[in-house]
Amino acid sequence: MTLPDGLYDQLLTDALRDAVTRTTDERTHSLQPLTAEDAPERLADALAAQLSRILDDLHGDGADKLRQQLDLVNFLLVSLRQRLGKRAGDAETLSAPPQILQSIHQRSPKPAIPETGLAFPWLFTAGKGTPSLLTELRRELAACDQVDILVSFITHSGVRKLLDILQSITAVGPDGKPRTRLRVLTTTYTGATEVRALDELARLPGCEIRVSLDGRRTRLHAKAWLFRRRTGFGSAYVGSANLSGAALMGGLEWTVKFTERGQTDLFERASAHFETLWEDSEFQGYDPANPAHRKALGEALKRESGDELIARPTYFDLEPKAYQQEMLDQLQLERDHGRWRNLVVAATGTGKTVVAAFDYKRLCQQAGGRPRLLFVAHREEILKQALRTYREVLRDHAFGEVLVGGAQPEYFDHLFATIDSVSVRELVSRCGVSHWHAVVVDECHRLAADRFDAFVSAVRPRVLLGLTATPERSDGARPSCSHGARSLRW
Repeated sequence: MTLPDGLYDQLLTDALRDAVTRTTDERTHSLQPLTAEDAPERLADALAAQLSRILDDLHGDGADKLRQQLDLVNFLLVSLRQRLGKRAGDAETLSAPPQILQSIHQRSPKPAIPETGLAFPWLFTAGKGTPSLLTELRRELAACDQVDILVSFITHSGVRKLLDILQSITAVGPDGKPRTRLRVLTTTYTGATEVRALDELARLPGCEIRVSLDGRRTRLHAKAWLFRRRTGFGSAYVGSANLSGAALMGGLEWTVKFTERGQTDLFERASAHFETLWEDSEFQGYDPANPAHRKALGEALKRESGDELIARPTYFDLEPKAYQQEMLDQLQLERDHGRWRNLVVAATGTGKTVVAAFDYKRLCQQAGGRPRLLFVAHREEILKQALRTYREVLRDHAFGEVLVGGAQPEYFDHLFATIDSVSVRELVSRCGVSHWHAVVVDECHRLAADRFDAFVSAVRPRVLLGLTATPERSDGARPSCSHGARSLRW
């Protein structure tokens, strides 16, 4: 047994102990005693790992091998009970043939159990041939006693995907109470939460909603669903997916599922933390019938968005016009020929920013994700308008952050920044010359040549795109982005 250098967290077996003691004089090792507190879980894990291999090594096929496995497990259970001085009948042996109890229900159709079960963990990655996060959430919702939802923002598109099942499980019975209780925690961070989405949820019987109205203070990025069941087979989904249509319908999100039965400590920890947040005064109850609640929520969303237009909760079905599509096709043709630095020259009002946004959307489709983007302009108003355009084209109200003045973005992966902020904050040095996959420079003819020359010379994106109404400048210099770039004119 060869042991490479590095970290370990493993109980010593006799073979492992011998291998450790054979390490050379140039290497050393560290050991820690197993505590009585950790012993049950650690020893049980070690036993389960070896027992699994032993069961798999049994000879036979099909039903014969399964019978041998069951006999061996039951023999061990009885033997362990007898070792403790207990009667053999006290052992909780497994019934033959082995079967799995999936539900106990009224005389009604059998509820559909989640495809990933209720006992083992799972990782959702939206990969082909794997269970859909949306489908699993719907199955979890269909058969649970309480649901706790914790997300940064909620959109109407997300609620719409689940509204039918939510209405079904919260329908009141003869006692006037809903079968399932819902609790929802969310925020106004970035102004992405939509009022009508909360209104839809609030109308459900037994649904309580609490909202943090100060996104800058809360900075809640957790996304979790906790499904509680009186049977003790609850489950939790924790990951990157908010309650939005894009996240639930195959966005590049990672979500980990763990279960109350299989990962009890994790489930209890998640449940306890949700209760802590639920009781935190930072989260205030929301009732759409209360005018004060509606006013406070509306003001908070407008404030957190930084611009009423950016926070608009309605998406338009934007499509490039014919001449804009021609620009996009020409850009793609240039890149097909290996020319990745391009300058789009088109008259004011032709929608160059729209072209840039659709160009980025195509880069997303080609990359299978959201490549890092830096959009640079000379005025804050242009940045906010551009951000709104990108969000509309991508149909994602949470996309991108603005860096201007004293604003401090949370991340620097999808950034809309003024050239002054880029220069003063030394953004290229801080993040790295190749940090961004795509860099877009807007209105090149209006930008200070010295700062833009320094910026464009330093940054090394895969895609560099300049936008200008004219290749000429009042100071006689060419637009900075035209240096080494292919000019495309319309």
